[in-house]
Amino acid sequence: MASLVSRIRSIRQSEHFKRLWKYASVSIVSTIVSQVVLFVTYHVYDVGHSAMVCNVIATAVASLPAYYLNRTWTWGKTGRSRVWREVVPFWTISFSAMVISTAAVGVAAHNADRIASGSLNRALIVNGANLLTYACIWTARYLIFNRYLFGARSDNWTRATRHVQGQDLPGVTEIAATGAAGELEPGISRSAASELEPGLFRSAAGETIDPAR
Repeated sequence: MASLVSRIRSIRQSEHFKRLWKYASVSIVSTIVSQVVLFVTYHVYDVGHSAMVCNVIATAVASLPAYYLNRTWTWGKTGRSRVWREVVPFWTISFSAMVISTAAVGVAAHNADRIASGSLNRALIVNGANLLTYACIWTARYLIFNRYLFGARSDNWTRATRHVQGQDLPGVTEIAATGAAGELEPGISRSAASELEPGLFRSAAGETIDPAR
């Protein structure tokens, strides 16, 4: 029993659990926003659009704060967002989820009259379809965000890119990936490369070369 309690305590104190809890909190916030916007546009004000159009509006409104809260609070990312590594994939995933939820909302709205009577009940069915859809894809979104967008793999890719570009090697303005022979890429001077080992650097064959030659 004591070992089970200690195991549960270690899980609760792990970084993964904290991140998952924050992600769940952001999901609750975005769900409330999307549910309120969908209910207001479809039922309260009856803006004249179909349930599917109202769902698109609600999803778009909720996705914007969800991105910034997940990036800065859940995964603790700072600095400017990377367009192709974060922004584009996030909105692609959000668009895919929106298409699925919109289809579900359309089916629910089409069959709402046969299921219940009254505009309020129909609106609740439409909101329920939206909620059920995002509940089903909740775990998949977290795994994708954690593995590819904001998690450790994304950080490793950034560090590898900086290393290739020479941003973390003082004195080398640009370092490209070496080929199988290990030769330096054209355009990188010997003097710059020699700063990796003052006074000397080695060729692909392992021969010691004096850069002063």
